[in-house]
Amino acid sequence: MDFLTVRTPEQEKFEIELDLPRLRIGRSSANDLILKDPNVSRRHAEIEQRQDGYYILDVGGKNGTSLNDRRISVPTLLCQGDRIRLGASLLVFGASAVTNVEFSGAPLSSDSATTSLRADEVRSPISGMDVPSPAMNLMMEANEELVFHRPLDELLQNIMDIAGRAAPYEVGVLALLEDGELVPKVVRVPAQEEGGTVSISSTISDHVIHKEQSVLVVDALSDDRFSKGQSIAAQQIKSVMCVPLWNNRNVIGLIYADSRRGVGLYSQETLRVLTLLANIAAIKIENARLFTREMSARIMEEDLQKAAEIQRRLMPRGGAAIPGYAIRGRSVPCQAVGGDYFDYVALPGGRFGIALGDVAGKGLPASLLMAQVHASVRALCDLDLPLEELVSRLNRLLSRDMPDNRYVTFFYGILDPREHTLAYVNAGHNPPIVVREAGGVESLAGTGPPIGLFADAKHWAERIDFAAGDLFVAYSDGVTEAEDTEGDEFGEKRLVSILEKAHAGAIDDTVKRVVDEVEKHIAGRPHQDDVTLLVLKRDA
Repeated sequence: MDFLTVRTPEQEKFEIELDLPRLRIGRSSANDLILKDPNVSRRHAEIEQRQDGYYILDVGGKNGTSLNDRRISVPTLLCQGDRIRLGASLLVFGASAVTNVEFSGAPLSSDSATTSLRADEVRSPISGMDVPSPAMNLMMEANEELVFHRPLDELLQNIMDIAGRAAPYEVGVLALLEDGELVPKVVRVPAQEEGGTVSISSTISDHVIHKEQSVLVVDALSDDRFSKGQSIAAQQIKSVMCVPLWNNRNVIGLIYADSRRGVGLYSQETLRVLTLLANIAAIKIENARLFTREMSARIMEEDLQKAAEIQRRLMPRGGAAIPGYAIRGRSVPCQAVGGDYFDYVALPGGRFGIALGDVAGKGLPASLLMAQVHASVRALCDLDLPLEELVSRLNRLLSRDMPDNRYVTFFYGILDPREHTLAYVNAGHNPPIVVREAGGVESLAGTGPPIGLFADAKHWAERIDFAAGDLFVAYSDGVTEAEDTEGDEFGEKRLVSILEKAHAGAIDDTVKRVVDEVEKHIAGRPHQDDVTLLVLKRDA
């Protein structure tokens, strides 16, 4: 059975059998082969089985269809190993698209057959370098072809297309440095060698990368450099060129080309032209990388803003209608999204659940866990469970899925406005503060460990009474641990002092006063942690 090997822009690789008389290819879900590639048209190409074999047809691809790096306009017969390029996607007919590249070889020695050229010695033709007219035309063509933004994979393929016109090759490789290692990105070999191994002298590649020099070996078989190595002789290579991708600052990779067509195919002038082309290409590659990073950052920022809006909607807006009480909450994340949360939920019998949690960590990971905590608490509230059982179930749920380095400090209370009582569990959270109208301040100490640390953890409930005018404040450690420019924390003592002075006023003013004082304390510097408050007050 004939088949296609498909490689996507994300480097996903799979095979598809040609078991249909006509294989429709494109981005639309109506196709037989769907390519999720933005550079592929909805209905792009077809592979049609005819009496004498399979043909590739372009049926309206806006970016065209290329066969072996040449754009086609009429149905074209496919041969074993043919490469079909649609956008940034590669299809290989009847062969694997993967050809391995290994770097191995003998030490480099001085030899008359070898020429070296520093990348920074080659300047633009405009600056006065004596470049023949065909080479000048090629540089202009390279600038024109590479000026528009393309996905990096497509850009690299285009670079190798142009390199092939500057220095025709049997084997061409473009490799980029990633974490100090050369990673092949484009490998071109004769059709019969697809899926095999290309061996490149590490002596040459090291020379190109570390000395920032282009290398030309006019007759690789006669060069002493390869007399003890197998990477050239085993492949019967006659001429080799390898040039650095140099972006005017450093080397980001290399282009390698070799030919078996005879001695002297590559000249010093060819080396200069390919070096100049590589210089241009390196800058285009860096620009493409920067553009991709910028677009990724922009998409991430947009996603974070959407996530922040979703997170804000998860938390109550304003207060709740609790007879005889006023309640408010506010959360200020230190990043776009945060790991703190607060909530108040109406329960059967006129009671209200009051929750405040702080997921260990910051940013997006913490916010995802926060959303899970929020959803779990809401679901458990609907079951109208006893307080201790609700917290126990929540702990088991989160312990099962919580990463080892994460946990949640959590306060949950059930307010009974008729009895003026608050039964609560404090699972490792900062002790909430109760400011009494009659005088005095109380802290609601922990009644068990944080949520998610131990599946069998025990939590017990305590209870307090509310008198008229009493003020209850739960808060995250982003309040008390906020530091000023000297590294001094805001502290619980300062928080209590503010609450004692503000508790007689309106509840909105109390929330604002605390947040404003924290902002004043950090003197306009970014928050290092999320700042969250939940304030409950019994009417006087």
